[in-house]
Amino acid sequence: MRLDRLYILVISLFAYACGSTEGGPGGGSHPLQQQALATAYTVRIPGSSPEEQAILLTQTVYPATREDNAVGAIILCPQDAAIAFTAMSRITHMPVNAPLLYLSEDGRLSEQTLREMKRLKPDGVFQDQRTDVYAVNVPPAEVQKVREVLGYRVRAFNEPDPVKLAELLDRWQAALKSDHPDEVIITALDHPKGMQHGLGPMGWNAHMGKGFAWVYTDSIPPATKEILKKRYGDHGSFIYLTGGPDVISDRVARELAQYGLVRRISGATPPATSAVNAGYKDYGRNHGWWWAWEERMFGWGIAQAGHNFIVGRPDNLLGMIPAAVLGHMGKHGPILLIEPDNIPKEVREYLTMVKPFATGPQETILNFAWIIGDTTQVSVRAQQTVDRLLSPYSVPVDTTAYLPKADTLQVKKE
Repeated sequence: MRLDRLYILVISLFAYACGSTEGGPGGGSHPLQQQALATAYTVRIPGSSPEEQAILLTQTVYPATREDNAVGAIILCPQDAAIAFTAMSRITHMPVNAPLLYLSEDGRLSEQTLREMKRLKPDGVFQDQRTDVYAVNVPPAEVQKVREVLGYRVRAFNEPDPVKLAELLDRWQAALKSDHPDEVIITALDHPKGMQHGLGPMGWNAHMGKGFAWVYTDSIPPATKEILKKRYGDHGSFIYLTGGPDVISDRVARELAQYGLVRRISGATPPATSAVNAGYKDYGRNHGWWWAWEERMFGWGIAQAGHNFIVGRPDNLLGMIPAAVLGHMGKHGPILLIEPDNIPKEVREYLTMVKPFATGPQETILNFAWIIGDTTQVSVRAQQTVDRLLSPYSVPVDTTAYLPKADTLQVKKE
């Protein structure tokens, strides 16, 4: 009789442990990470939707098996590019250490995202009352679901205007770090390709946690002026505009100059801007002299082999924004933008410049790239081209040249 009761107790405990949100990383309907397509120097993270892409990225970066490979918190936001862009720019970096996950297209928390949030098991941000989730413009019912189902602590940021959201997050970060970073990235909100030009510098912010603000092509909103007034460098802010005068006008650049030193990170196209950003470096004195000297050090400045890159399409904003976490943790590296079936000239020339050269097997320095999106986003042909550009060896486009011209070895003998 006692054995029967013990058996019932064990079965009951097992059933209780297998609740609706339990399971491994592949618990939802998205493909498992094992299905990624790999070449010698690239690995594809094949999300077919923004929500799925974000989940595959967190699976790649965060095993969440112990404290040193777990997230500090999770960013949760709707599938709104400007809102996600702002959140990734200002929340991700330390001490928060937060990847970004999306709500579904209809603004709800799907089962697959809920399961992934449970798998991640955030440590909680110590400096922010052990917050586990930063919910940015998330409906109250979904915030309550996170609290009730997962038991996570949630801080909600509710501001539908991306310009004002950037100012809100700037104040929150200043309270968290007791500082306003003097380096501020400026991106055009109203230009159709403004965010595309800003993707590369946004990746730098996810990596380093500098300031961020929006402007319009021909004007500066009041919230952005408030952000810039709070900087205390010897020259005020160090301001980095993403895109040329067609994206952020020279008139706006001159007006911004009253708040600090203005520089542009720009190319003729978004892919060209991403290549410029990968090699860009601004280093010097922020404030102070021989005492209390503090440097400024902005940009990747990569001009040699031995680095990682995040490669994807500029029009895949919702897929590329969460991919910036690959530059924040793991193999840090800049974002490079390409076309679906082609590598633009500027990106090709940049990768040629940083291409490794072959030495001994144990001495060769290698490059690597993550390919973001499934083959409808970036073709296999484009991935193979990136692979050849990263390789230290001269790999021909037509690899059939490697086939031996001799007769087939496995000839059946009579």
